[in-house]
Parts: sequence; C-alpha cells; structure tokens
Amino acid sequence: MSNMPMELFLSDEVQRLLDDFASLLDVRVTFFSLAGEPLRRGKEMHNCTFCSLVHEKLNGYERCVSMDCDKQREAVQSGRIMDYRCHAGLHECLAPVTVRNRVAGFVMFGQFRIEGDPEPDWQAIPEPLRKSMRRAYLELPCFTGEKLQAVLGVLKTLIDYIAVRELAVLQGDRLRNEIDLYIEKHASEDIRLPDMARKLGRSVSTISQFLRNNYQTSFKGLLLDARLKIAEKMWRDDPGATVAEVAFASGFCDQFYFSRVFSRRKGMPPGKFRSQMRRAGECKCD
Repeated sequence: MSNMPMELFLSDEVQRLLDDFASLLDVRVTFFSLAGEPLRRGKEMHNCTFCSLVHEKLNGYERCVSMDCDKQREAVQSGRIMDYRCHAGLHECLAPVTVRNRVAGFVMFGQFRIEGDPEPDWQAIPEPLRKSMRRAYLELPCFTGEKLQAVLGVLKTLIDYIAVRELAVLQGDRLRNEIDLYIEKHASEDIRLPDMARKLGRSVSTISQFLRNNYQTSFKGLLLDARLKIAEKMWRDDPGATVAEVAFASGFCDQFYFSRVFSRRKGMPPGKFRSQMRRAGECKCD
C-alpha cells in the first residue's frame, strides 16, 4: 500500500444520487471524508428544526458531534452500516465507504423517527420550548422497522454502486483514471506529455513524477505500451493487416521504428506475431 493521502474525490454523479436519496426519504444525507469533513450534501438540506432547537436551546451541539465521531470510529472498526438513536432521541444511519479496501469516508442520513419509539422526556424542558420541540419532533419522517431495513438495503446498494463505478476515489486514483482515459482515447494520435498535462490541468513535472511513482515508467513508455496494445488488437481482429497498416493506425509514423519497438517489448518481430494470429484464426474456422 502506498502512502497516498486519504483525500477523496467525488464525481458529480454522487451529488445526483444523494439528491435523489434525500428527496425520496425527506431526510438529510451527507457524504463525509474520513476526517469527518462534509464533502457533499443531498439537496443542500439544513439541520431539521428539532435538531436546531437542541443545538441552540439545549446546548447539544457538542454532544451531537461527539456521538458522530464515536459512531464513525465504530463504523471504521466494524466496516458495516450503523443505525443508532442519538442523545436527543432521533435515529441516524452511518455507512462507511470503502476505496481500495480501506474506509475512506462515510454517508450519513437522518434524522428520523422509528414507529413505536418512546418520545423523549419533555418534562425537564421549560413549557414554551417544550411545545415547540415536541411539535418539531413529531413533524420528522417516521419509518416502520421494515421500512428502515429496506432503506438500509437501498443505502448499501447505493454505496456498492458508487464503489463499482468508481464515483468516489482517492485523489491519486483520480489522476490515474484521468491519465488512463486520456492515453486510451489519444494513443494513436500525435500527442506529447505537455499536451496531456495541459488537458488534465497539471504540470509536466507533476505528471512525470506520478508516472514514475505509480506506473514505474515515463510518458513515452506508457504511450508505446498503449500503441502496442492497439497493434495487437488490430491483428487479433484482422490478421491480414500489413505491418505498415498496423504501425500507422496505432500511432507510429515509421513502420521500421514500430518493428524495432515491437520486437524489443514483445520478444518477437511483428511479422511473427501476425502469423500467429493468422494461424489462430484459421484454427477457429476449422
């Protein structure tokens, strides 16, 4: 494992997913970094009226933050979704988000009530405030136990989708993805390192160092490997293509240079590889 910082990059699609999730349940949904910093929030929703009263009138803000931190640590240790009732009597859910087999952030949603929960003890609260707080409490979404389990299932699916689609990645992974996509798209073109650096909004030195540290190669080496992959695929798809046709189609301007590079990196001349692909194609036909 490299010493890559656990700094998350979230795609815009994550924001749309959080917005949809918040709209469906009428709850507050927030994506946090591992350090507890809010990164994205569904619908830009603010705290519910009840929580605002708890924070402002009952000095409960520090207790809320402390509980959130405790539950985040618990989620890191267990690696599972946490469903808990906070000190003010509301339910919240906290789901760890894993990137490269490490918890890198959290999705939290709340606040809501569960059908059958006893109401908080209002007696210790002064009368004018008591009525306002009880009214705000009863206005919050109320789930049955079955609905909560269904919601947790949807939340798990949402997090799995984010992981599979790589919508939440570490900043280093983000640059790796951007480099891979750029090379894949432009390998057969006449591109240079400054072109890619400018397109990705990075300096040439940053890209060069990243390639050395993470690919153990240079831009030239990465580009040559990508072009040779194009050449191999072309011959697998069309074994009848000539060396010159494949060389120029894969981004080489000189077929003799292509032959030297191919032989050095693949351990055989391109003509021999082409013949192997042709024989393989004939065997399939038989």
